[in-house]
Amino acid sequence: MKSFLKYTLASCLGITIALVAFTFFTIVFFIALFASISPDSKVTVRNDTVLELNLKDFIPEHTNNVPSSTFDFSNRGESLGFRDKIDAINHAAGDDKITGVMIKMNRPFLNFTAAGDLMDALKRFSDSGKPVFIHSSYFSQPEYYMASTADHISLNPFGSIDFRGFGIVAPFIPDFLDKIGVKMNVYYAGDYKGAGETFYRRDFSEENRTQLKDVLDKIYEHFLEEVSQNRDLSVSQLRDIANNLLIRDEYSALDLGLIDAIEDRSEFENSVKNSLGLDEDNDLRTLSVAKYHQARRSDMRQRSDNQIAVVYAEGNIVDGRSEGGIISDHPYVRTIEDLAENDNIKAVVLRINSGGGSVMASENIYRALVRLRETGKPFVVSMGDMAASGGYYIATPSERIFAERQTITGSIGVFNIIPNVSKLVGDKLAIHYDTISTAKHATRFNAMEEFSETEHEYFQSSVDRVYDRFINLVAEERGLSREETLNAAAGRIWTGEDALQLGLVDEIGGLNDAISHAAGLAEIDEYRLRAYPQIKDPFLRFLEELTGESFSIEKMALNKLSETFRELGHIEEIKNMKGLQARAPYIITYR
Repeated sequence: MKSFLKYTLASCLGITIALVAFTFFTIVFFIALFASISPDSKVTVRNDTVLELNLKDFIPEHTNNVPSSTFDFSNRGESLGFRDKIDAINHAAGDDKITGVMIKMNRPFLNFTAAGDLMDALKRFSDSGKPVFIHSSYFSQPEYYMASTADHISLNPFGSIDFRGFGIVAPFIPDFLDKIGVKMNVYYAGDYKGAGETFYRRDFSEENRTQLKDVLDKIYEHFLEEVSQNRDLSVSQLRDIANNLLIRDEYSALDLGLIDAIEDRSEFENSVKNSLGLDEDNDLRTLSVAKYHQARRSDMRQRSDNQIAVVYAEGNIVDGRSEGGIISDHPYVRTIEDLAENDNIKAVVLRINSGGGSVMASENIYRALVRLRETGKPFVVSMGDMAASGGYYIATPSERIFAERQTITGSIGVFNIIPNVSKLVGDKLAIHYDTISTAKHATRFNAMEEFSETEHEYFQSSVDRVYDRFINLVAEERGLSREETLNAAAGRIWTGEDALQLGLVDEIGGLNDAISHAAGLAEIDEYRLRAYPQIKDPFLRFLEELTGESFSIEKMALNKLSETFRELGHIEEIKNMKGLQARAPYIITYR
């Protein structure tokens, strides 16, 4: 009995200690949590500050519009988008406290539209009389395209510049699939719709080769023209550099005029100091673009009855409710419907960076945009690096479409890929199936059996029907004849300039041009920009994925405060009361 009591008391003591420890760590966790999600602390911009921009990894257009798994919880977990970076640089151009911009690059993933927009912002900053400094150990071609506008380009010792022209290397795997017993049934509408060629061809079709070469040539020409102007080198010189691999090391890059100095990061910072007339012994006063953006948030959050919504559609278009880095139809439809009902939103600009995806999801988003247009609110589209296939589909209801010169758009076509693994399962893995059915095709349409001619025709006709609807939609929305639409379709991709000639877009211009046009349509001179979709704090999104439960700062704050001030915990209950209630009038607490 004594042993029983001893072990029981020991167990109770252990449980008590564990509970105390758990409570302690829970409190510490929530203190850390509220520190991470608390309102922005005040950031002071001092005189003679150099704005510092570190470019690395993938950078979305819209802040935090990335999958939760890619979050870096440093800097409050924010993945500051290109638009906010550009906005900060534009504002800094007129800020007397900012004397220059210093950019350090560590192999960021840049597409040409984002690089071009950032380059334009740096040009405006430089035109204001303030220098731009850029340093890297390696420049890819999009990175160098952006960097070429800088007043001082610095390359690390043993660094390199990739300057070899543009190319595409694509895999073709039908022989590999045959070896493992897999066959891909590919159905497509549009001779230029080459998305499935990798599964059934051993090289590019002539149609696909033609369109890809045409797009590459035009984007490359634009690239050379911009670098030529920025570095005062002729296009023929640049072609010669690329064609003859003249950049062999950092010294040849310097001799050819592509960079201004060979220096490590410490030497680079001394160059910045010397250029700004500062003593090398003194520390350089810098402020990150993220902090500078944070300092401006209070100004940016001023309320206004005139607002223009910029909806960022980045990534693949998919069915479902997922958020971050993709265009899921459920949250985007909900966002568009909310904007249609919001009286403060006077116009909507849809910024598209997408190569398309699900036909069903594209259709759902398209219909929501049509309903938005029917409210009478101006609706304008701005195309980024790519707005093709489903990405073009959702652009069609707009009153005006803006595209960049190097935008890839069009790809008006449809395809479907269905695998057949009968040889893999039966011959390689020795797994056998048998069936019982009540109708001829009841057990068909599965990956374990070869399709009959009738079934192949069924899937092809399905693709053809969707393609026909796509053609009719573009013709109706763009005011084109069916013949004109077919000439622009067939799954072919176009640059923004070609799309303008074909009537697929209305104007060459960037996001700011689209916003200005939307403001004109809404007849407003002063307005506040609002970015959508509204993305939750990264840490809260991380917790939601971890627990499967929805979190909000407001609810978490109320839950914690109600432990001490229990009455505050009933605020949510009162807010949610609707209709007749059957509840006691008071809450009695026994102490």
